[in-house]
Amino acid sequence: MVKQPVADIDLRSAALGNGVVGKPPVNRLYQTSTMAALLDAVYDGETTLDELLQHGNFGLGTFNSLDGEMIVTDGVVRQFRAEGLAAEVPGSLKTPFACVTYFEPEKNVTVDTPKDKESFEELVDHLLGNPNLFGAVRFTGLFERVDTRTVFCQCQPYPHMLEVVKKQPTFTMESVSGTMIGFRTPVYMQGVNVAGYHLHFLSEDHKRGGHVTEYKIVKGMLEVATIADLQVQLPRTKQFAQANLNPESLSEAIRIAEGG
Repeated sequence: MVKQPVADIDLRSAALGNGVVGKPPVNRLYQTSTMAALLDAVYDGETTLDELLQHGNFGLGTFNSLDGEMIVTDGVVRQFRAEGLAAEVPGSLKTPFACVTYFEPEKNVTVDTPKDKESFEELVDHLLGNPNLFGAVRFTGLFERVDTRTVFCQCQPYPHMLEVVKKQPTFTMESVSGTMIGFRTPVYMQGVNVAGYHLHFLSEDHKRGGHVTEYKIVKGMLEVATIADLQVQLPRTKQFAQANLNPESLSEAIRIAEGG
């Protein structure tokens, strides 16, 4: 089977001279496909994990056939399948949607008072500043509670994402140490990505985690970086060509799908 070519949208507000041959610049977001496509059951992509890691060592996403949640930390890809356990995976696996960057913190702060989801996001917003730029976020420390979810591997004909999440396994971890990473996306990019915060969690022992739906932190280290350099790789597949990428109530559908 011949691999499908891809279309690249390169949205860069950073200087063109920043690019170098080889490793991409730090804090540049690379994304394959779009959230709207995933929402419309475009669950098969052509990008392998080995290819994905050429663009970043930090990020999140999912796997072909919607086979669980993905977290990328320190250049290692882990998969949370239906049981919520983390496992390293071969580079030959493919992804229909993922976002990665070479994360280099621009600001960090020690958090020494408990914060719920709302107050944590307010702190990150304050540190990032410009709401019209993307942000990369990493918090490492102790959590009073983390609620996560993952998704089951799907079989064709693929059901709509909103049907899948009705049956998603959910998990609650209490008094757990670990790392929560992800991205803040500007509101105007809804559908291309997930407007607002999209975060995944990995426990300190690298055994548990998933897509974060709710949490309360106790203490730890928060690191952030703004992102003004974005590359979106769009598939030229039949499935993507036939997807409805601008459905009614897109924002509400994404909110439900992401557990917001």
